[in-house]
Amino acid sequence: MSKINGITYGTYPSIRPKKNVDKSVCDNCYIRDSIKYQKADSLGRMHICRDSKCDKCYFSQTSKATVILGRDTITGKELKKTFVADTEEEALKLALDAKLNLDKNGGPRIINKSTLSIIDIATSIYNEDYKLHKIGANTNNKNMTNIRMLKKEAFTTKPINKVKRIEIINYLDNLAKYSKTTIKERFRIIRRSFEYAYSQNIIRENFMEGYNAIEKPKTEKTEVVPKKIALTMDKERQLIDYLESTPLYNCKHKNLFLLLLATGMRIGEALSLDYKKDIDLENKTITVYKTITKDDDRKDCIGLDTKTPTGRRIIHLSDIALKYLKECLANVTKNKFNLLFYNPKNITGGFYKEGTINSAIKRIAFKLDIYLYVDVDGKTKTQVHTHMLRGTFATRCAEAKMPPIVLQKILGHADIDVTNKYYIDVDQHFIDTENKNFVNYMKEHNLFNEYYLKA
Repeated sequence: MSKINGITYGTYPSIRPKKNVDKSVCDNCYIRDSIKYQKADSLGRMHICRDSKCDKCYFSQTSKATVILGRDTITGKELKKTFVADTEEEALKLALDAKLNLDKNGGPRIINKSTLSIIDIATSIYNEDYKLHKIGANTNNKNMTNIRMLKKEAFTTKPINKVKRIEIINYLDNLAKYSKTTIKERFRIIRRSFEYAYSQNIIRENFMEGYNAIEKPKTEKTEVVPKKIALTMDKERQLIDYLESTPLYNCKHKNLFLLLLATGMRIGEALSLDYKKDIDLENKTITVYKTITKDDDRKDCIGLDTKTPTGRRIIHLSDIALKYLKECLANVTKNKFNLLFYNPKNITGGFYKEGTINSAIKRIAFKLDIYLYVDVDGKTKTQVHTHMLRGTFATRCAEAKMPPIVLQKILGHADIDVTNKYYIDVDQHFIDTENKNFVNYMKEHNLFNEYYLKA
């Protein structure tokens, strides 16, 4: 046995008596009395016995190298990993590679005993995010829903230090049949749990990091049609014409939809507006500081905050938005909750459920034949939903050349990358207009003159 850089390595012999052989035969063997045998090490002794053509035992040798990974804080026992190979050199190389990787990550780790599971860790992490206002109520509810779904998997409820890599891979393989969003959220929960466990020395190896990290799977779900985030100008004009020409008694949510198209508010923000406290007609503003969310019993309620901290904002109304807001106020049903959009059937809170409003806009889209498609199950559906009205407002702002930083503040986005997607999904009409502007600019400055003369 030898040592180098904290690694123990060597070639180790094995002599095992064959079945039905008297073990005392070897103890009485004359070879054991020889000076050569007595002076040899264990490996040399095995070779002496084997060379003597002994047929009483099985002879074998194993080359291996052992590296210390850490220490158990409870028992004090060293945690080791052994590498076996055909030769000492090969075993030593494997151990040296492991030690090099270990040193890059801070050296041998002291592992804490813990029974915390992925579910335990994830619940604690996301509850803390919510209490520190890193995320809003809606995001927290979505996280808790995904954690409840993960809880159905056996590997998520046992101690995380007992979870095997193959268990995660098998789960992610089955998860691939879900949407991109579901995959992203479930994968993030698992990854954050392992990151926490590794940082707290609960696990020796983090499967979710490093050169051999488990990667997020791609969805196998096929989109029937490309996903749209906004209405085109033609489709928006069609919708607005319908809403403005239809009486309120035939389309009771028409003013809500027009306000969403003119302000870019989230549907939950609009449904929780207090017409006495949140609206300032003199200064032409709407103050947004709350939204529809779910309580601990998963029931809809008006939350005490917006989706994200940056969602708290004051919206300065354009003349178009101001016009539709006044229509909403002119037709408001007075109620004890002071809600701008009041649902008399909801006696506990007076608000409409987001799902109810979403169904209403979809019915209009079916009537107007806007973005209909046939799903894989043969059902006719529409891509239109209330959030698309927000996307439509944002896209029109982008086409009007509003700076992204300004639009980000209007929409209440925490990340400007989320805002920038509306500058990519602009209408073809806008692209054609900008191309014409480019051509006129080049002509004005006498560029490409030869080309135009020949044209």
